[in-house]
Amino acid sequence: MTAYVFERVHGSPPAAIHRALIGLPLLDGLTIALPWGAIVAAGPSAVPSLYSVNHHTDGAAPPCGPVPHWARESVAVLNSHADPAPGTRLVINREIPAETGLLTGAETAAATFLALRALHGLPAGPHPLTGHPAYRTALHARAAHAVLTTPGTLEHVPFDLAAAGLRIVIIDLGIRHSSTLPTPAGAAARAAAALRTSGPSALGPLLTDAHTFGDPLPDRALRTALDAGALGGRKIGACVVALAPATSVPKLRQALTTDLTPALPRPPRLLTALPTPA
Repeated sequence: MTAYVFERVHGSPPAAIHRALIGLPLLDGLTIALPWGAIVAAGPSAVPSLYSVNHHTDGAAPPCGPVPHWARESVAVLNSHADPAPGTRLVINREIPAETGLLTGAETAAATFLALRALHGLPAGPHPLTGHPAYRTALHARAAHAVLTTPGTLEHVPFDLAAAGLRIVIIDLGIRHSSTLPTPAGAAARAAAALRTSGPSALGPLLTDAHTFGDPLPDRALRTALDAGALGGRKIGACVVALAPATSVPKLRQALTTDLTPALPRPPRLLTALPTPA
């Protein structure tokens, strides 16, 4: 669809199109790639511009001066690619609503980087999101693994949910997004050690330990999920992210729908995921 929109907007097909996945921070520094992300289509142009599939009423925006919020990461990558920035048309398509609070912009930056590299070759230097854990995960994630990052290292930690009969369950509450509070110092390293020695189920209680209580609806959603069989979870963005047995997902869905719908603008929506390779 992104290529189709590019051709409709610009009159010719894109020369490059790349997809990068969302890096979900289970804990600060411990991240997995979700099956959804951002797609960027690119083509050369004497008049550079950006266009969003998700914000099509904004029309095409130039990569200079004030830029729309959806274009900031792509513009940063474009401007860092070369001096001056290469003449490029970009069409951006994010596959999950921004209202979930799960998009960091790193997935858009990674997709833009891949498209520009295919179109114009290697960049002249890094861009502002190069070191972001979600960006590094978008480029380097492996199936059945989490990614443990520090400023100077990247390690793939075994996290085979499919073999363990587990799933990441994303509970979209449909409420206004609020920022995710930092997790306790060292939580990611402790979780990685637990995963290596005890397997994926060990992460559940550590997620709950990292949840910051005090926001009534996410707190209620987490308690309901735990009562319905989840092994643990925490608020991330506008969602509660839980680790649960795959067999418990129907029970979770029913319990959350029954308990939370009267307090929400719409019934909660559930997505299930496994760690996805880049």
